[in-house]
Amino acid sequence: MFFPVTIYNAEGKVKRVLSTKSLHERHWRRFREAERISSINKGRKPERTKGLKEKLDREFPQIPTRSC
Repeated sequence: MFFPVTIYNAEGKVKRVLSTKSLHERHWRRFREAERISSINKGRKPERTKGLKEKLDREFPQIPTRSC
């Protein structure tokens, strides 16, 4: 359940009122977008850039790398 939100300006006067309906729609729009993005990235391994890998190899030569 969402409650109306009142936004005030610097003088303390009402600048805008966000209705329950607009907050509800915004929440579900952003939720669906986040779900879509997370499903795209699901199952992927994080990628390291070549420069980062070389830097880490120089700084930590004693740590073996995985060959996966």
